[in-house]
Amino acid sequence: MMTRIRSAIGLAIVLVCGWWPWVASRPAEAADISALLTRAGTAEKDGDHAAAIESLEQALEKVRVEAPLIVKPFLLVTQPAKTFGDYTPRANAAFRRGEPQQFYMEPKNLVYPLTAAGTYEPAFDVDLQILTAGGQVVVNQDKFGSFRLPTKSPVQDIFLNLKVTLSGAPPGEYKVRFVVQDANSKKTATVIQPITLK
Repeated sequence: MMTRIRSAIGLAIVLVCGWWPWVASRPAEAADISALLTRAGTAEKDGDHAAAIESLEQALEKVRVEAPLIVKPFLLVTQPAKTFGDYTPRANAAFRRGEPQQFYMEPKNLVYPLTAAGTYEPAFDVDLQILTAGGQVVVNQDKFGSFRLPTKSPVQDIFLNLKVTLSGAPPGEYKVRFVVQDANSKKTATVIQPITLK
């Protein structure tokens, strides 16, 4: 049904300063951040804003490791983003056949292991599926995008530009589904955007 899918994937990252060595070896139990929050409160009362911020960032990072993977925001946009958060939502999801569909997404709560080289390496894959309105899969492309991001600091501000172009498909209602899989954990997140081909 689909004679061609063209894809272009853009990725940009913004580094967040800090060093949290427990990220590589966090146990499976729920994060206990009470000591870090107490330390942050004490530091703030003492006027040590830098220490308060550091403790809060460490607490947030512990929670992120335990939290499920989410993709938010995920939306159709008018053009690829140049930087994190630089997107303009598209007014509708109706496309002419062969017209590119441009998506913007921000995966959150990835796991960042600390490597032997002293770098962090968030990594994830994005699978693509095109479905009919009734849910029949007509295109299934595993690892539509695959990303490994070695960095000296844990990265939080990750965004993706994903472009899908459907050619040869008859007019009708479809769903574009992306499945994001964290390569460093069992976390996955699925997002779906209904579209109309005219």
